[in-house]
Amino acid sequence: MKNRILFGVMFGILGLLVVIFPFWPSPLPDIIVFASTLIAMFELNKTFGVKNKAVYALSIVFSALVMAYHGYASLLNIDIPVFPVIVVYTILMLSIIVIDFGKTRFEHVGLSIIASIILPSAVASYMKLRNLYFEYDGVFTRGHIRFLVWFVLGSAVWADTFALFTGMKFGKHKLCPRVSPKKTVEGAIGGAIGAAASNIIALFICNAVCEKDFPIPVWFMVILSFITPAVSMLGDLICSTIKRNYGVKDFGNLIPGHGGMMDRLDSIGISMTFVYAVLCFAFKIFSIS
Repeated sequence: MKNRILFGVMFGILGLLVVIFPFWPSPLPDIIVFASTLIAMFELNKTFGVKNKAVYALSIVFSALVMAYHGYASLLNIDIPVFPVIVVYTILMLSIIVIDFGKTRFEHVGLSIIASIILPSAVASYMKLRNLYFEYDGVFTRGHIRFLVWFVLGSAVWADTFALFTGMKFGKHKLCPRVSPKKTVEGAIGGAIGAAASNIIALFICNAVCEKDFPIPVWFMVILSFITPAVSMLGDLICSTIKRNYGVKDFGNLIPGHGGMMDRLDSIGISMTFVYAVLCFAFKIFSIS
């Protein structure tokens, strides 16, 4: 428990850096996001049982390219034909099955291809949230973007934190015992309420200190504040299911008390993607342009 708390605090500090400094010229947030994602991709390959070094290398390089595309292509007005790139990448990856027949199996390469598209696309939602400041000129302030990053990270981190302590204190009913035996219904409820309260407080602080109110109505963001922590916990359970399928407790051991990098990105990645998708939908509803 001591290691979990200690490294949780260290991770929290990194999270605060990502919240406080999302804009250039500081490259720190992007370095943290890229490094975390590529390490997580390495851990996923290991969990899938991949042995071939070429699969590792290609999937990690492609993951970096996917993140770069999502993060910078629109800002730099770079128009890349995505489908042909994916086709070439897939052919290269699948050819390894022929070259390394008997050692590299189809499921190894197939899962690596899927993961190298989904994982970096999800985590790159951090950069897409930041890019709203540039894409919707005059609509979002830098304070609004910092709030959104806090909202996403808080939905995952605070949900996990409040769920842990609420479950330890009041937990009696197992949430999903076959997948995650320690999680309880009481812990999940406490995690969702705690994270939602954190987000709602942050919203009112944002509206109080920024030069103008957040462009999406308060009532909509309050509802989203309760839904997003639940989505983050679902992401945690999905990744726990993957680990159970492969008979591992954690994706790695990089972070004592927490497992691997992928064990930290599971709920954060799905929260980022969900919030960005909902916001894009909200822009249409409330005619934000």
